[in-house]
Amino acid sequence: MKNKIYIYILAFFVLNIIVVNFSFARDSRKRLSTIATDFTNLSDIEAEIRFGRELAARILGNYRILDDEKINRYVNLVGRALTLYAGRPEIKYHFAVLDSDEINAFATPGGYIFVTKGTLMKMDNEAQLAAVLGHEIAHVVRKHVVKELNIKGDDVSAAGGIASMIGGATGSFREALDQALDEAADILFNKGYKVADEIEADRIGILLASIAGYDPSALKQFLNSARSFEKEDKTYKKGEHPIQEVRIREINKTLEANGLQDITKAKAEERFHETIRSENK
Repeated sequence: MKNKIYIYILAFFVLNIIVVNFSFARDSRKRLSTIATDFTNLSDIEAEIRFGRELAARILGNYRILDDEKINRYVNLVGRALTLYAGRPEIKYHFAVLDSDEINAFATPGGYIFVTKGTLMKMDNEAQLAAVLGHEIAHVVRKHVVKELNIKGDDVSAAGGIASMIGGATGSFREALDQALDEAADILFNKGYKVADEIEADRIGILLASIAGYDPSALKQFLNSARSFEKEDKTYKKGEHPIQEVRIREINKTLEANGLQDITKAKAEERFHETIRSENK
């Protein structure tokens, strides 16, 4: 039964549509429906997607994709299920696992999302995977990099009209694009997101994972366990990225505000271990 695990995953999401607490689901969908309400014209969307594609290429210049079709397909199934609730149907999301032992995950504008093998190996269940992917999806939904760099499809963009320049830009336009890509890469690889952006991504990621049927405390559990193996990050001292204690404190507020602090939902431990652990014995 080669595809048995994928059938189970699809059945899981269908079942949760039926059995999930309907009042919570209705309220959560209302909250999530307000997340991606920023007006964006078609030119801006095109700029965002093309910029994200080039930024994703830079990520893949530093990492290679894990040569394991089963794990990559599994992560894609979980991630794409979450995007059904993300509220940005114009974005086609792509998920991939990076062959690296470091603990990290990345999201680029336009829906390119990566998680390292090292991160997967530190997780205990599928709910934690969903929570981390939900966090990264939230960075895309809220356009944190796009807003930070003012990426637009017209000439007022910091990238100088990126929609028209990617793929054939030369001279000063190409230089402006490269500068914007350098700044975006610096956010992903070095200084991190603003504290407010990370907290917002945590909040949205929790709601996305929870409405999809996952344990809402999964992100907090993963961050708590991550504190024991994460190296000290000097960027925390600059105030550009929240320390884990700040994130966990704000996560507790999100859980309480949404009545999720005492709710336990699916963790899918067996399925997660069957896929991730069995592939890395």
